[in-house]
Amino acid sequence: MALSSNCWKYLVLTFNVLFAMSAVALFGVSGFLLYRLFIYRHFIGINVEYPAIVLLMMAIITCSVAWIGWRTAKSMHQIHVVMAGLLIVVVVVVEFSCFVWAMVVWENIEIDIKSTMTNYFMETSEITDPNSTDSLRWDKLHVKFECCGVSGPGDYSSLGHVPFSCCGQGPLDALHKPYAADCSTLYQRGCGNQLHEYAKGQLLLVAMAALAASILQSTGIFCTFFLAHAILVRRRASIRNSVSMRESTFAAPDDSLLAPTAPAPTLPKY
Repeated sequence: MALSSNCWKYLVLTFNVLFAMSAVALFGVSGFLLYRLFIYRHFIGINVEYPAIVLLMMAIITCSVAWIGWRTAKSMHQIHVVMAGLLIVVVVVVEFSCFVWAMVVWENIEIDIKSTMTNYFMETSEITDPNSTDSLRWDKLHVKFECCGVSGPGDYSSLGHVPFSCCGQGPLDALHKPYAADCSTLYQRGCGNQLHEYAKGQLLLVAMAALAASILQSTGIFCTFFLAHAILVRRRASIRNSVSMRESTFAAPDDSLLAPTAPAPTLPKY
């Protein structure tokens, strides 16, 4: 048996509550992943962050769409409900596009990261101040991933010295593990591959978050358009009932007009 319009109304209202909750969760996840990419923006480039940025913006927009869907479901106006459904379609399409975009970037990220890191290394290799902002960025990268340079410590051969951070030492805060007492052993692996694997992992999480959001939120499309259809059916039924009542009113004869009546009393004649 088909659900009534009131049933669909409460289903859509429930969906919009869950829609808003999913937007809050998506905002937190995309914001966290964007932060984890943003802290290495000088090494990986801004292009890697774009899918996460768009997904974060869609989370904010989704909250507004959920509020609009709530209001339209309560109003029970068919046109407004259809417009809310179309907004949900746009949200789902954009989120699925973020999934595809993140996977495309994920596939081509190795070349982009190594190119960006090499350019940044060339720009900062001539800096002699170990406490400069750029030097500290490289120190943090070396200690975090236990690596050295882009391809290895050989990248510093032209400079004649290797940063102490390539063996775990450097002017870093106490959050990092204790540094070695000397620099007898250098990290032999380069940071290019390590950062590549790190960025791929974060992008994969961005893609999965976008895919999960688009699949879960797509259920609201069906609920919303079924509500619009139920409103249309109820309106047509109401119109048919009104027409039937009018026709029965005008078609039924008034039998009281056909009933015989006694003649009116007359005054006696004198």
